[in-house]
Amino acid sequence: MTAPDHSRFPPAPTWLEINLGAVRRNTAAVLRHTGQPLMAVVKADAYGLGAAAISRAALEAGAAWLAVARCSEGLELRRAGIQAPILVFGMAVPAEVDAALANNLTLTLYNRESADLIAQRAAALGLTARVHLKVDTGFGRMGALPDQALDLAGYAQCLGGIQLDGLYSHLAMADEAPDHPLTRQQIERFTGVLAALRAAGHDPRWVHLSNSAAAFLLPEAHFNLVRTGSALIGLLPAYFLPLPAELERAVTWKALIADTKALPGGWAVGYGQTERPEPGEAIGVLSVGYGDGFRRAPGNVVLVHGRRIPVIGRVSSDLTTLRLPPGFPPAREAVLIGRQGQEAIYAEELAKRWGCSQSAVLSGISPRVPRVYLEE
Repeated sequence: MTAPDHSRFPPAPTWLEINLGAVRRNTAAVLRHTGQPLMAVVKADAYGLGAAAISRAALEAGAAWLAVARCSEGLELRRAGIQAPILVFGMAVPAEVDAALANNLTLTLYNRESADLIAQRAAALGLTARVHLKVDTGFGRMGALPDQALDLAGYAQCLGGIQLDGLYSHLAMADEAPDHPLTRQQIERFTGVLAALRAAGHDPRWVHLSNSAAAFLLPEAHFNLVRTGSALIGLLPAYFLPLPAELERAVTWKALIADTKALPGGWAVGYGQTERPEPGEAIGVLSVGYGDGFRRAPGNVVLVHGRRIPVIGRVSSDLTTLRLPPGFPPAREAVLIGRQGQEAIYAEELAKRWGCSQSAVLSGISPRVPRVYLEE
């Protein structure tokens, strides 16, 4: 009896394949399209794909900056040997600020309390802290309101130890409706704050407002630095438009089929026994579940042999059951996200089915699912 060739098996029952070549080409495409320096947004571990690997690919293709949500994320990139400028979008608690400043992370200035903390710790360390001032131009989240921004910049300058290196805000509606009146209002408010700062003698070097949608649809929002995250990994920059021709999908999610069998008459499938196959109908047992990030939701499908195969019964923590058509040939693997043959399932489809965003689909894939990096 010949022993099976285990070298042909993937690293786990379910895994992600991430095409770094596509990330590099997408980065280059955004740079060509905008003509401005690029800040690659790699928060939440690059939406679950691995911040260090995605950061390196984007930087190799010409990105000038990286952006993260938390100080801990920026420090992880520094420990990985990445020395590019890194902006931290979110708040920094006192326990984090010293490490952030010592590792040359750029922090966000958004209210007087953040200014006080940064200035105190910079003085204690004998450092000058570079900050980007965040303005809330209509998103309703963190940031100084437009009529408070000039006062905050002056207050921070008087404290000492703070260098205003950038100004930014975030667009609320560009990925859903770029012609929404709020988008125009936000650009006008942001431009007004920038003019007021410059008139008062503040001259932030980096000015950024665009997200991935605005990078492709709103050139007036580019200023001199463009932020993109989803576009670099091949997600839709705007929900209402197909993927721009310049961009490539970078992520495929696969899982192995652990078992295939015909159930006896009267048997049902899964927790709650919600569905009952026809007598003799074949089912496939897929090695992935909600513990991996494949959510329990009506209408789930996967690709097998290039065909859409429906999920039957409830997705469990580690396994998912498929309804196989009569005479369906044996198969070894299924695709949950990506292309197989002439069919494709992409993150935007799952986002619509699961009631979340594209980035939430990827960010929700468990760390126990191995990330496999490919060049093509």
